[in-house]
Amino acid sequence: NMISGAAQADAAVLVIDGSTGEFESGFHAGGQTVEHTVLVRSLGVQQLIVAINKMDNVGYSQERYEEIKKEVGSFVKRAGYKPEDVTFVPVSGFKGENLLERKDEALKKWYCGPTLVELIDKLHPPV
Repeated sequence: NMISGAAQADAAVLVIDGSTGEFESGFHAGGQTVEHTVLVRSLGVQQLIVAINKMDNVGYSQERYEEIKKEVGSFVKRAGYKPEDVTFVPVSGFKGENLLERKDEALKKWYCGPTLVELIDKLHPPV
């Protein structure tokens, strides 16, 4: 159950579908992206990694990544997250891209930040 897991969490990974149309239906149309983000924040989660998934479906488009990052970044700030406690990472779970390492040249052209696992390793331990 998502609620019982989030109630015990110190950090969360929010996985967002970066496919064209899918992000919009999960974010703008009262979808679960907004609901889950607000819920984990209300349960005390302060650190958030936003994994923008299915980037392979959009050709690892930097423009698409930045568009989603801007919209979600603005929303999570209004939801009460501190900008320094929110990180974004482009991934493809299906292809394993940028989970442990970057392999695809299209992503390597513009993204040189940490992988998802590296971001998880950088989370602050609970006090």
